[in-house]
Amino acid sequence: MTTHATLRWSLQRTGRFALWIAAGLLVLYLASGLFTVQSNEIGVVLRFGRVSDPKVPPGIHYSLPWPVERVVRVPVRNVMRLSVDDFYESSVFASHFETMTGLASYLVTGDNNIVTISCVLQYSIQDPAKYLFSMTDSERPLRTLAASTLIHTVAGLGIDDILTTGKAMIQLTVKHELQTLLDELDSGLVISFVELQDVRPPATVQEYFNDVINAKIDKEKKINNAISYRNEAIPKAKAEADRMLRGAEAYQQRVVAGAEGDSERFLAVLAEYSRAPEVTRRRLYHELLEEVLPQIEQATVIDRGADGPLIRIVGAPGSN
Repeated sequence: MTTHATLRWSLQRTGRFALWIAAGLLVLYLASGLFTVQSNEIGVVLRFGRVSDPKVPPGIHYSLPWPVERVVRVPVRNVMRLSVDDFYESSVFASHFETMTGLASYLVTGDNNIVTISCVLQYSIQDPAKYLFSMTDSERPLRTLAASTLIHTVAGLGIDDILTTGKAMIQLTVKHELQTLLDELDSGLVISFVELQDVRPPATVQEYFNDVINAKIDKEKKINNAISYRNEAIPKAKAEADRMLRGAEAYQQRVVAGAEGDSERFLAVLAEYSRAPEVTRRRLYHELLEEVLPQIEQATVIDRGADGPLIRIVGAPGSN
């Protein structure tokens, strides 16, 4: 075999080998497009930096290899917590703020009092595509927005409401307004829970606020006691009034019945008197004596007989 033929044969073998290598590399390159999305994630496919598929579900999928397409996995099922304690006097942020400015960190209420507040947010990623292009570093802008929302919410309330019954309203207001701001920014985040962990006046005036709160608690206690006494006394008085009314009605009925009976007896006696006046008079006289004399120990009866007055000493029954 000549030198020329040998060289040609060698080049052919080298070309075929390079072709196989190129084919293998192409297969490996195309196979690199396979990717897996975990159960707590949503995949976002970017084609030349623009979203081509915003919601790739969990499982095994394929996309064109880099640099044509790129897959970003976003943990949408993870619930994240953020502590917003910029206005809490014992927090690290408040300490740094005081170190840099020389001022204490607190919130001003609607009636020009001051409070310190520690707040916790729970949030998750609802729209992965919006999240990737607006708030990849979600903690810092979310903290800023939450602090701003707290400032505006507390500025519209009085100190008494904030320290007593207004905490639930503050939580709902902060959640609603913060979610509105996040939606306007197309953040892709959703606020699931807002909790005020601690709300108190600054330590320098805590004692005086406690005195005011205790006084209000005593006031409410006395009002409740008075209401309880009223609720107990009024039914009792009504029952007593009903009892007295029923007794008066019964007495009325007895008196009327007695008067009617006496009237009927009087009319009957009058009828008899009209027929025999003398006999009726003597009968009534003797009936009166029979009724009255037994009730006294000794009586003097003066009667007028035919020959003049007649005096009798009558003793009680059984006496000498």
